[in-house]
Amino acid sequence: GSGCPVAQQHPRYVAAKKNMPVHFICYSQEPHNMQWYKTAEDSDDLYGLDHSTSRYSIERKDNLINFTIFRITYEDNGIYVCDSKNLTAEKKQPHLCATELRVMGHSSIQQIQSRNTLKDTIIIIQSILLVIFISIPMLLFLDKVSDSISSSGDVPSFVAGLEVEQMATYEDITPFRDVKAKWTVGEHPGEE
Repeated sequence: GSGCPVAQQHPRYVAAKKNMPVHFICYSQEPHNMQWYKTAEDSDDLYGLDHSTSRYSIERKDNLINFTIFRITYEDNGIYVCDSKNLTAEKKQPHLCATELRVMGHSSIQQIQSRNTLKDTIIIIQSILLVIFISIPMLLFLDKVSDSISSSGDVPSFVAGLEVEQMATYEDITPFRDVKAKWTVGEHPGEE
């Protein structure tokens, strides 16, 4: 492609909070013949940024041009490119080595609560689906096993090795006799 033959920019992507300062640097052999440009992401319009204003400063040194926005706002979102000064006059497109700036805002309490409610809803739905997708195959498997036992009368091979332990039922438990109760009535343990 067209590459970055004339200049090199740093950084390539910046995401910063609103009202923070941002610095872009353009390295070039001829910084006095270079200029910063801005274009919106969804637009082909190119705006030249050649002189310092109250919102930003442009400082040229030996082999670089420093572009600083003092306090970024949402209007500063866009793509910044350092290219030759005569770019707009000659109606040329800038080279592809640009810097994208994203201005991040602060979330309100309402936005945070709505995000948390959405997350909670998603977690509940996932839990319900997980229970459904685990229990249905188990129920189908148990139903299949019980059908095969009832239809053939034979115990399937995977169940045949399992033994059922005999356990005492409630009716098999003998009543408990409290010996101390007899002593209080007047009986002596040694008497018959």
